[in-house]
Amino acid sequence: MKNNKYIGLMMAAAMLAATSCSDFNDYNEVPSDALPEGNQTLWQNISSNQDLTDFADLVKQAGFEAELEKSRSYTIFAPKNGSFVKSEFEGMDNKDLLQQFVKNHIAEYNHVATGAVNMRIHTLNEKSYIFEGNGKYTFAGIDISKPNLPSNNGVIHILDNYAHFYPNLYEYLKVAENIDSLRNHFMHYEVTYLDEGNSVKGPMVDGMQTYIDSVMVTYNSLCDRLGAKLDNEDSTYTFIMPTSEAFSKSYKKIASYYKYVDNIEIQDVQNYTKATDTKIKTVQVNADYQTDSLTRMSIVNNLIFSNNDLYNQWLIGKGENTDTIRSTRRTKLSNPEDLLTKYMVGNAVPMSNGYARIVDSLAIYPWEAYTPKLEINPKSLSNKFPNSVGEKKESVPDTLLKKVFGEDFDKTSYKYTTILANGERTQPDFAIELPGVMSTTYNFYVVLMPSAWKQFGNDPRPNWLNFELNYANAAGKATKYYFSKPYADAILSGGTLPEPAKSVSSTTAFTNDPEKTDTIFIGRFTFPISYSNIGDYYPSIRVTTPISVFNKKHLETYNRDVRLAAIILKPLELDEFEANNK
Repeated sequence: MKNNKYIGLMMAAAMLAATSCSDFNDYNEVPSDALPEGNQTLWQNISSNQDLTDFADLVKQAGFEAELEKSRSYTIFAPKNGSFVKSEFEGMDNKDLLQQFVKNHIAEYNHVATGAVNMRIHTLNEKSYIFEGNGKYTFAGIDISKPNLPSNNGVIHILDNYAHFYPNLYEYLKVAENIDSLRNHFMHYEVTYLDEGNSVKGPMVDGMQTYIDSVMVTYNSLCDRLGAKLDNEDSTYTFIMPTSEAFSKSYKKIASYYKYVDNIEIQDVQNYTKATDTKIKTVQVNADYQTDSLTRMSIVNNLIFSNNDLYNQWLIGKGENTDTIRSTRRTKLSNPEDLLTKYMVGNAVPMSNGYARIVDSLAIYPWEAYTPKLEINPKSLSNKFPNSVGEKKESVPDTLLKKVFGEDFDKTSYKYTTILANGERTQPDFAIELPGVMSTTYNFYVVLMPSAWKQFGNDPRPNWLNFELNYANAAGKATKYYFSKPYADAILSGGTLPEPAKSVSSTTAFTNDPEKTDTIFIGRFTFPISYSNIGDYYPSIRVTTPISVFNKKHLETYNRDVRLAAIILKPLELDEFEANNK
């Protein structure tokens, strides 16, 4: 996009801009050696300078000439005639002309070009430019052909070109084309309020405080939540902006992970006093609102990337291009080329504080953003039923855990739980809640420690276990699903699936290899509703055994002590992706 057309696209940006929270006076203190010379005002000098007639005409059109007659001190970086197309700016609304062109070349106080100079200048429209040099000087990378023309209220530097106005990302969000859905969501969180502390109070009228000078502050709580100061000229970000069509497509996909009903029943395993308890607790949910709000938040959560983050500096030409970028929400995404380039409409659009990339599809992997793999460590069981009388927690060596969870495993205090059969008649029987479950399909894995190893008990007998899932069906009613080994085996082999089990028994039970850290696939299940953000209401797994304590062969063959390291719920999409990308 050519620069002269870019100006037209941004015409509304300045009027809509959020108030910046930076203190620009911190940057523009008066230099001790900046004593103005000359007997005329800035406006008199500009309007009489034959190199600046075009600039002077635009200053007058914008209605700023009277300000340059005042005693207040300014530095003007004035572009000379012929360095810009005057007619393009003459056609602008005067408010935009003032904000995007005139104020873009004027800063408070005197900033003279003498000796070594290297400073950041904030112009009157709150944009930030570098003023630097030693003998020869530049402003915003533009050569200053005639520096230090004195006036009695400031100084003029004549530029060989004009400083291009770029909106910041927040301003661009408000004016960019074809991103209405994204814009509307962000603007829902924008509020403007009176800054009483910085406003000048007037008289009380009818018991109400009036103000002579009201300072209004615009604030966006969504930007704050995302950790992105999009209106801050001293920050730098890359902002992926989905078109309205891309936003809609993402909404439909992500909403499927956030299905709710108005009343959801959960088996209250935390408060069971015996294994045969059937206590139910119910949570009321505004289903449509819950789905809509969480879906929209999931779309915008990982669109903004700080260019100062070490993971992302390659975006601005620093460091090496990596296979991971990290959003301001600290989410790591492993396909940056797809996210940033594959679906980009046009080129990256330069902003005053970063780059906008408009895309017609969002390539975020669901398991990296909103439906992650769940690794439930049962170091704190939801309930241990009376016939499982013993329990202890022991640390798992990192070397073993990395075999299960990969090299990125970072849980330094991961422990496994042992359910002890502390008597001749006791059997494992306990429940574990499953937080974080979404309405999607998961492959279920159970990780058991190697009981045959000396450090884990020196017992060569395997476990023999059944797994019963307690969840809410599509109508929100508490119900059960029974995992079974024949069904799991059929999934793995690709064979014909048997009828789902109607209860657990010796025919549905799973065994492990006691000689290794064994990750056992126990089956696949699609949750009809989501449990995200509904409080302390979770599905749960009950673990039992078909061992009969009166059967000598059972007792000789199987171990009643269960050394459980984790229950893993892995999204089917992730398993399929990994299988296809080995």
